[in-house]
Amino acid sequence: MFLTNLEIEHFRGIKKSEISFPIDSRLICLIGAGDSTKSTILKAIEWVTWPSWNLIVSDNDFYDCDTSVPIVIRGSFKEVPLNLISEDKFGMYLRKPYVLIEHGVNDEPEDGEDFCITIQLTIDSTLEPRWEVVCNRKEARQISHTDRKLLSVANIGGNCSKDMVWGKYSVLQKYADAKGLLHDAQMLALREIANHADLHALDEIGSTLVSIGQHYGVNFESSIINKMLIQNGSFSSSVGLFDGNKPLNQKGTGSQRLLSMGLNIKAATGNTLLIIDEIESGLEPYRLRSLIHEIRIAYAREGQIIMTTHSPVAVAECTIGEILVVQSHEGETKAIQLKSNISTADKVMQAQLRRNADAFLCKRLIVGEGKTEIGFIRAFDNFLAESKNYRMAYKGVGVADGGGDEIFNCANTLYSCDYDVCLLMDSDLPKNEEQKAALRSKGIVVFDWDEFNALEEQIFQDVPNDVLERLINIIARERGLEYVESCLSDQSVSFEIVDGKIKFTCLDDTIKKKIGTIARHKSWLKRVDFSELVCREVFSSWENIGEKTKLKILVENLTQWVVCDD
Repeated sequence: MFLTNLEIEHFRGIKKSEISFPIDSRLICLIGAGDSTKSTILKAIEWVTWPSWNLIVSDNDFYDCDTSVPIVIRGSFKEVPLNLISEDKFGMYLRKPYVLIEHGVNDEPEDGEDFCITIQLTIDSTLEPRWEVVCNRKEARQISHTDRKLLSVANIGGNCSKDMVWGKYSVLQKYADAKGLLHDAQMLALREIANHADLHALDEIGSTLVSIGQHYGVNFESSIINKMLIQNGSFSSSVGLFDGNKPLNQKGTGSQRLLSMGLNIKAATGNTLLIIDEIESGLEPYRLRSLIHEIRIAYAREGQIIMTTHSPVAVAECTIGEILVVQSHEGETKAIQLKSNISTADKVMQAQLRRNADAFLCKRLIVGEGKTEIGFIRAFDNFLAESKNYRMAYKGVGVADGGGDEIFNCANTLYSCDYDVCLLMDSDLPKNEEQKAALRSKGIVVFDWDEFNALEEQIFQDVPNDVLERLINIIARERGLEYVESCLSDQSVSFEIVDGKIKFTCLDDTIKKKIGTIARHKSWLKRVDFSELVCREVFSSWENIGEKTKLKILVENLTQWVVCDD
């Protein structure tokens, strides 16, 4: 089963949302800052496919608790079970994927085209849910909970312990129908005490569970058996899985989630839609990477996985085609694919995803042109911590590498995903000015230096002479004194060596600019950690830098951008 579209109205924190899921990826990862309604999206999918007539609904499930406007959730699914699309069922309701429910819009698929069916859940002030199959050509038709049970949907969240016990909503029911056996066993247990109950017919799950445990790295101390659980204070009971005398639902959260996911994957009929909220919960990074790799293989050709995460480890394991960025503003939720289909920009974004995934989990981003700018921003962040007593992260701000010439494409991609974006870049290439103007016309702030200046030139021009000498000697320690001497001499910069350090005999604005140009051409700062080291020295002398310098003005404006939400 494959979810192509999801429409949500007036549900919890979502007033309105229309989401299209990529057709060319069976693994979808929803990312976004906290409170961006990612979990609500998964809950909407769960509710629209709910396999029972009994759905617990409260006034709190309505947007702003306003029950005067109904909750409406529509899910459009392709690859549905064949017996649901026969003519006596919903064969006359087949629709084109990615077409919204709207009167007068043609949604009838042509011969040979992909098709889907759309299920609509409506809940009004009576709190009575109503499930229907809908299309733009016919009156809605009710779909029973019996038919909804045919939809292969598995939900793994914080209640994975239910899958360690035989019960109505446990995945174990997909391995064996235990209802009759459990009833007889419970009656016998109540008459003859729990230890006399014969549950051997359920023990076949043990070998399956051991196999799954070995695959996912969960160990057991002894053989897996089933025992009756007698609950204190009542005659009700259930049957759970035990590792010897230890209930499996007492294992760690990570182990339970791995077993639950493994059971769901193994039980999948080939068209299961697997929903996983916060896939990283309880898992160490190595287990998380292995799990994502495993489910991608398991769902390579059939079914679909829709998961959420706050983990950079999980994000880094995904491709940009698998990432949907979820943004919520005043009740409107958007889920936007990170992939832009501009090959060069996508290549840069994919590299960024691999090495700096946590940036994509922020609400706001400073995009640096390259490694020199990233080092500068890191030093700036430390400056904020020391002088203002906060870091950029406290304001929801992260850092992204724009990839040099691809900075404009990267900025546009991030802007299209509703990130609040600003750029920090050089002014050494006049050809870039038109593209900067285009970004500014969209409302994207571009921080750049004086005309024809790169970051190195601006810094060396604006800092006091004694600070410039300290910077050059830091560079000399890293690059080698003889090498730096040679670079300066080649450009006729006068200096002398005193106590093993470079001292300049004359430093006017022209010479300082020339030294900065040497630094740029020789790539002295083209390494993030070294750029950060040099720029930290700049910020350590911040009080001595002139108030009217471009460096001072830009940093003050960048500081204002960081705190603009305050």
